[in-house]
Amino acid sequence: MPRILIIFGTWTIKVPVFFLCFLGLLTGCNNGNNSQEVLVEVAEVIESTASESVQLPTPTPLPVPPPVTPPTSEVSMSKIVSAQGSPDAQLLSFDDFDNAQLACVDIESVIAATIYLENTTNSLEESELRVRVCSVVSLYNVVNKADLTPELLIESGVEGFVDDTGKPDLWAFDEVMLDAPEKNFLVPGLQKLVNAFHYNRDNVWPKQINISFDDGGALDSLYEHLWRFEKYNATITYFVSHLALIDEQRVLEIEAQGHEIGHHGALHRHAAIYSKEHGVEKWLEEDILGQLEYMKALGLNVTTFAYPFGARTKQTDEALLKHFTHVRRFAAWSGLEYRNQRSDLAIMTGFSIDSHRINLEQIFKAMDTLRGGETLYLGTHAIGNYLSPWHITTENLEAVIAYAASKDIQFCKMAECQNFKIASE
Repeated sequence: MPRILIIFGTWTIKVPVFFLCFLGLLTGCNNGNNSQEVLVEVAEVIESTASESVQLPTPTPLPVPPPVTPPTSEVSMSKIVSAQGSPDAQLLSFDDFDNAQLACVDIESVIAATIYLENTTNSLEESELRVRVCSVVSLYNVVNKADLTPELLIESGVEGFVDDTGKPDLWAFDEVMLDAPEKNFLVPGLQKLVNAFHYNRDNVWPKQINISFDDGGALDSLYEHLWRFEKYNATITYFVSHLALIDEQRVLEIEAQGHEIGHHGALHRHAAIYSKEHGVEKWLEEDILGQLEYMKALGLNVTTFAYPFGARTKQTDEALLKHFTHVRRFAAWSGLEYRNQRSDLAIMTGFSIDSHRINLEQIFKAMDTLRGGETLYLGTHAIGNYLSPWHITTENLEAVIAYAASKDIQFCKMAECQNFKIASE
């Protein structure tokens, strides 16, 4: 609809043409002769203003901010280096790592990098830190706990995973894996688990010794020296063979006095040779399972086994662990070295203290170097002086037991050596 402008001082109003015509008619109500004049005047106003344009104020342009220049790679990397061991690491963003050309860090894993930087006690140079940050991210991105390795944890800065020989400490790694989360592995959390392991080993878990005696022929001498073990509050493990040919009542009494009865083969077969010639199942049937069933029928609590001659294979190990909780090998070769072992192992080695192999100086040294959670496993046969070398003299047996007691080393039955964590609670 056509409109015209009416200006009243500083005000400009657009009104429809018909409104002016109507206004003219109103003004002409008192004098119809003037209506024509009013319309003429209005038309003149319209004509004089139609060519004029309305001048609106020109807006003031907003200032244009200067372009933002991202920090250089050197500046961003310097910021990351300075954040080591500092709360400032929390202020780092993905852009900081991106500008520093750390392509291994993405939006999701930046949290792992910043948490590592804040909590680290090391101060690495730029080149080392670049490698470390990428290792930390790789650790965080591991999907399955089973894919973790000691090497990856060491590369990520987790300390305490190297043993005294400079090799990865597999025991520390196994302990950490028991309580580690299933994914999203962060260095500080894993470090706490390693620290807990070392604290327990150095301050909480007991140092242990297990002394075992093999063969049915050792029964009488062992029975006669039970008082000697009682003197030092020591417990032992007796591995029985040829049970059908020896005094079963004495065997029962040994267990009743707090000692352990284990299995040593009904016929004392050489497991490696016999199982190779006749098969593992045949060996189990003839030398193991029959006597095991008979021992349990007598009321004996039998859960451990010791290889005759120390002879074994991987296949016989696997077969035995289906029936026993612990399996003992035996080291009796010339020049053997007594070594302490983790107490949580299902398969361990007993080191000979028979008359032709015993070395008291080395045994005492091994006891002196025992750490919490470790056991020194020693094995022998009859007690006393015999023509056969497979015995320990009463003097040597007394020396071993007395030294262990003087060092506050706990005696453990083989089936219970593994309970060192429970014993420390």
